[in-house]
Amino acid sequence: YTKCRAQLKNLQVHGLLEKYLQMDKSHLKATLAVAEPNAHGQHNATLPWFWSLDVQDDSISSNWMNEFYRVHWLCTKALHDRWAEELVLVEHEMQWTLEFFLFKANTWLTRIASIGDSILEGHKCYAIRQVHLYQELAKHAQVWFMKAHPTFWPIS
Repeated sequence: YTKCRAQLKNLQVHGLLEKYLQMDKSHLKATLAVAEPNAHGQHNATLPWFWSLDVQDDSISSNWMNEFYRVHWLCTKALHDRWAEELVLVEHEMQWTLEFFLFKANTWLTRIASIGDSILEGHKCYAIRQVHLYQELAKHAQVWFMKAHPTFWPIS
């Protein structure tokens, strides 16, 4: 395969080179998804590029190939669904993290206000430092969350 692909490259047949990509040894690893659908290590497995080539009637003429494609389609769909769910969870966790930092800052502000003038100077300095710390953590997290996920909604 590698020699034939090199010759195609020498002949400058770019249309075929785009269809027949470079092949690695990892692409030649046998899949056990049909024989052992619950085998360990197949959770995030994907098929190499050549399985997506349109070979005429390969799934129609062979029940095994039909089953192979069906199993891998279902595995890929499950993988897609897991990542879509993970995205929703991470977006919520980002919001919860910001809300937690702001909650902690407000908690320290409330402590300062509830004690009033009778608070010791050292305790007041510590509380103000905690307020500043959590406000800065919230600002920092918000900046990085917006860089990682541009549609992230900022807290005002």
